[in-house]
Amino acid sequence: MYGLPQAGILAQELLEKRLNAAGYKQSLNTPGLWTHQWRPICFTLVVDDFGVKYVGKQHAEHLVSVIEEHYQYTTDWEGKRYLGLTFDWDYDERKVHLSMPEYIPNALKRFRHDRPKRPQNQPHVHTPPNYGAKAQYTEQEKEEPEVSGETKKFIQQVLGTFLYYARAVDSTMLVALSAIASKQARTTATTLHKVNLFLDYAATQEEAILTYHVSDMVLAVHSDASYLSEKQARSRAGGHFFYVKQHSRSTEQRSGFEHRTDHPRGHGICRRGRNRSHVHQCTRSRAHTKNAQRNGPQSAPNTDANRQHSSTRCCDQQRTTETHQSNGYAFPLVTRSFGAKTI
Repeated sequence: MYGLPQAGILAQELLEKRLNAAGYKQSLNTPGLWTHQWRPICFTLVVDDFGVKYVGKQHAEHLVSVIEEHYQYTTDWEGKRYLGLTFDWDYDERKVHLSMPEYIPNALKRFRHDRPKRPQNQPHVHTPPNYGAKAQYTEQEKEEPEVSGETKKFIQQVLGTFLYYARAVDSTMLVALSAIASKQARTTATTLHKVNLFLDYAATQEEAILTYHVSDMVLAVHSDASYLSEKQARSRAGGHFFYVKQHSRSTEQRSGFEHRTDHPRGHGICRRGRNRSHVHQCTRSRAHTKNAQRNGPQSAPNTDANRQHSSTRCCDQQRTTETHQSNGYAFPLVTRSFGAKTI
């Protein structure tokens, strides 16, 4: 029954039971990813939306017939829209372009934010380097009063609205959103200034288009961390997930990870009229230490340990790829720290 808290899980369990009876099973590693026992078909299921990949239309029609027995449905055989994303398929060049047209203009209209007169090309405030100094420190936080409840709600709405867009097509926004979100517990005028600067950036930039294309590349990871680069003696760990050309499959690769010191090129966000390379998934800010001092030698090993967090995160992507592709390649992992490699 609609309206009950358990209605969602009951509907999901019933759908799973019906799909399992038809030979479909859900991935153990990637929730929402389904495959068939023998048919060349796989699909993602989000609430009541199916995104289907198939070889041979008869296999897709088999899935439709299973759904038709129990539910009302609509189909889009061109696959133009899914989860708010617009797909522009180029079968001749074997590419697909992902975008969210009108999402940014509608969001700016909702928050009543006009395009700035001066272009804003950075999504968040940076700390100017102190040239000649032996050590670079973050600026000390100033004591400021908290903003009103309405302003705090406005900031939360901005973060929630743009987070989906950033995760879907424009990863250049993720670091800024993460930094602002970490201040939600105590928002001040400085936090509001960062939000307005971020909105200026969103209004200035062109529409983001994420392009995927068929290639013989394999997943690769650059993982690193910066020590005491955030306020309150925190560090930042993260990495770039991207793809590189396949190379000879050595014994070390077959055993799991490969530690590399070179920097292969990759491709990521593509904007109209401009390409940005070597960006596939942006970093996420994490707090690594509770030490409030500027210099805390005992916290440095924690930074080393967190350099390898990107490798653990990309394991899910590797397993997802192996669900519908059986290339068997281990992903190259690049890190500057011997300690992180050892971990």
